[in-house]
Amino acid sequence: MSTIRPSSNTSKNAAQSGASHQSAAMRAALLVRCQYSSESKAQFSRECLEHLKASLAHGQEATA
Repeated sequence: MSTIRPSSNTSKNAAQSGASHQSAAMRAALLVRCQYSSESKAQFSRECLEHLKASLAHGQEATA
């Protein structure tokens, strides 16, 4: 039975993933104001919130 040791790579990967989600959230937030229909605005708002939640979840995994 082998034991996998935690490494700095896992926290580094989590940080990079969190940063990419934050970047995607910012992009979606900026696109909301460029939309004309309320459906498009709602879609980009949902996308923004989903990416923010994912970035927070990755941050919690890195500290756990």
